[in-house]
Formats: sequence, C-alpha cells, structure tokens
Amino acid sequence: MRIGQVSEKYGISVDNLYYYIQYGLLVPPRPKSQYVFDEKTLKDLELVLELKGLDFSLNEIHKILSLYRVSHLADPQDCQELKAVFQGKQRSCIQEKERLEAVIRRLGGKIWELSQKQERQKDRIGLPVRMLDLLCCPLCGGNLQISQADMDLVYLHNGNVSCPCGYQAQVREGILLTPHRERSLHDRPDTDRELYKDLPPALLSLFERSYNWMGDRLKKMDLAGRAIMETYVNAWCFMHNHLGWLPSAGRYILVDKYPETLHMYKKLIEEQEQGMDVLYIADSSMCLPLKEGCIDLHLDFFAANEHNFYHHSFLYNEMQKFMAKDARLIGTYFYFENGRKSMKNLLAQYPEAYEKNFDRDQFLAEMERSGYRLLQWEDCGQTTDSGANLGFGFHQKGEEMHLMPYMAEHLLKKS
Repeated sequence: MRIGQVSEKYGISVDNLYYYIQYGLLVPPRPKSQYVFDEKTLKDLELVLELKGLDFSLNEIHKILSLYRVSHLADPQDCQELKAVFQGKQRSCIQEKERLEAVIRRLGGKIWELSQKQERQKDRIGLPVRMLDLLCCPLCGGNLQISQADMDLVYLHNGNVSCPCGYQAQVREGILLTPHRERSLHDRPDTDRELYKDLPPALLSLFERSYNWMGDRLKKMDLAGRAIMETYVNAWCFMHNHLGWLPSAGRYILVDKYPETLHMYKKLIEEQEQGMDVLYIADSSMCLPLKEGCIDLHLDFFAANEHNFYHHSFLYNEMQKFMAKDARLIGTYFYFENGRKSMKNLLAQYPEAYEKNFDRDQFLAEMERSGYRLLQWEDCGQTTDSGANLGFGFHQKGEEMHLMPYMAEHLLKKS
C-alpha cells in the first residue's frame, strides 16, 4: 500500500507518516525509492495509533515497539516489562485525573463567586453630592443650580444643571454632560479598547515600568481629601487600573470627550468596590465647570500627547486656572528620537495634530512656560516596534519611541 493510500485509509496526514518513519516508529520497505506499507508496517501503525489513544508519548511508543520487535513478547520478562509500562501509565492517568478534578472544583468555585458578584443587587452610584462644591459655571464663575433632580443623600443620578447666565449641562446616570460635545472626524469612543489591543510585550513592559515609577511617587503623597484629576481617558486611563495606589478618601475627577468611554470606566471602577468618590465629566474642551484652583494633582498617561492629536496648545497651559497653587503633576510623556517618518504618519492619520507632538524638548519647554518645574523624570526605555495595533499605527517600525515618566510642581507655591 502506497503512503497516500495509507493516509486516506487511517485518516493521518502524509507529513505525520513521514515523521513516524523518520522517528523510527515505522520501518516500511522502500523498493525503487518509494515507501510501501506491507502488512507488518500497517500493524505497527495500528499499534502506534492505539498507543497514542492511550496517551503515550512518541518516545514511550518507540520503547514499546522495541519490546515487540525484540521478542514479540514471547519472553515472559518482556511481557512483564510491558505490563509494568501499562501500569505506570495507568497510575499517571489516575493522578492526572485527580489533579484535573481538583482544578475543575476550583474553577467551579471561581465561576460561582463571579456569578454571585454579578447577581448582587448594587446601589446606584451617581455624581457624589459631596463633590458638588467643586463645580461652578465655566462662563461666569457663579454657582450652578440643579433642577428635576433624581438624587438621594449621597448621589445625584440625573438632573439638569444651569446658571442664570445661560450655561446649561445635564447629569445622566451619574455623569456630568457639558454642552461641549466632540466634533472631530478623526476619533471615536473606544469602549472595547480596540485601539490598544495586541500591544507587543516589549511596549507593555515599558508601560509597566512607567506605571511603577508613577506609583512609587503616588504612594509617598498624602492625597486624602485632595482632588485628583485625569483627562483624555479615551486614550488611556491610568486610574482605573491602579486604584490600589490611591486613597479611598481622595476626590477623583475623570474627564473625557466621550460619555460612552466614561460609562465604561465608571462601571469598571465601581466593580472594584473601592468606595471612592468620582466625578465624571464629559467635555471636549477645557471649558470645564470646575472652580479655579481646585485640582491638587493631575495624572497623565499619554494625556499630554493625546491633547496634541487634536490641539496645537499645551495641555497644562489650558488647565492652568484649575490647578491649585501647590498642585503636582505625575505622568508619562511619550516621545520619538529621530521620529521623522512616525510624525509624518501621525499627521497624515490625524490632520489636526500638532507637529511638535512626541517632542521631548518641546514638552519640557512648554512645561516651564506653563509655570511648572520638573522635580523628577526618568527615561524608562524605548521600543522600535509598537506592533500592528490601531493605537500606535503611526509609529514607524525602526524609529525609537521613548516613555518618560515625570513629576512636576507648580512654581506659584503658597507662601
């Protein structure tokens, strides 16, 4: 029987048959340089397939075949040896069965815990009432009024927000929606994190180094009762992945231009059950309904870069009036070293982008012009390949992209 016929009869690929021959499991005659599977070779193949079905490895099968080939089990000692091999496999299968049954029980417990968590009736979490004192009219600075409120003693869930000067906003499902909606044609809410799926391990390692650098600084700060803000979370949200580094007694503000993105992160943060007060603001501008000087710390992981995808201004200059006199900045800036092609790709993909984005010297100069002093910074390393994902699709393979975590303070410190 030719090898192709054997393949068809036994449902095994020709490549596998050749591999078994090279491995020594099958030794078919080879007249005229073509393998011919005689009756003995077919019996060997049937034994190989039977032993594979008993979970033997190819190495173990080779040893068993050797016993058959030496004496055809006529020698009682060979028969006893094969019996011992089968008994050993039986014992290992029983042990594996017990191990898998234990794993199945543990997985069942995990599934039950998650099911219980999903089934628990959660209280509605809205805009924390105790954070309303951070709000004011962005047009005249006056107090805002709330009407048609759906609220309890702790949270404002829904309602209309207005000022006598004409400013109007809304609270829907605990998120403050300002009238400044996103108009760009080059961005969209990324609620499935499609932009950053399939990041290569080398880049994720750089992210982790930057996270740890930022976390080390955060853990040394007294943030209880302080207002901590993060912006542009559609690009990346540092806070929701690192709540353990932040005190539950802090006052947190998450800002993004897309309500859909905020809804997603609101759900993820609430599922972690940290008991934090978080004010979610959907706004595409820097005309935020926040009081001047109310922000004590701003967190930035790619936010300064993301701002320059759509604006030619500097993020911290735009935020100047909201920052307290002793405010701190902790973030990570992304920059290119000789990234001419990457920037060309970026400007083609995002026509509104600032040509000085991903420029470390420009970032440092703008930081100083905006009234901040860099206290600490570190180059966490670089990658020349950000992968084939949508988020960094503009990064030209071979050009260096660096991550620089930093901490800065406002120069106008309180006396």
